[in-house]
Amino acid sequence: MQLEDEGCVVIGPAAHVARALDVLSTERPDAATLDVNLNGTTSAAVARALTEMGVPFVVTTGYSGIPAELALGEATVVRKPVDMADLVQKLAELFE
Repeated sequence: MQLEDEGCVVIGPAAHVARALDVLSTERPDAATLDVNLNGTTSAAVARALTEMGVPFVVTTGYSGIPAELALGEATVVRKPVDMADLVQKLAELFE
């Protein structure tokens, strides 16, 4: 809701890797936020799909490091608990 308040159109959320990939098969977002862990599964497949589509994304995580398979290119990382102003700023920077 906070991203929508900032003018974003939210597609999702997708709590499972399969659901996220299903969404990406029919939608092409301008950008995405991607949690490292989607219901107990690494989101590496989603990161690869976004990268292949040319969709920039921000990785959110509470872990101390980002798994290598998610560090495709130069992924922007926002630490949890997420500060919404920081997340909005990082998303905006993807378009600069």
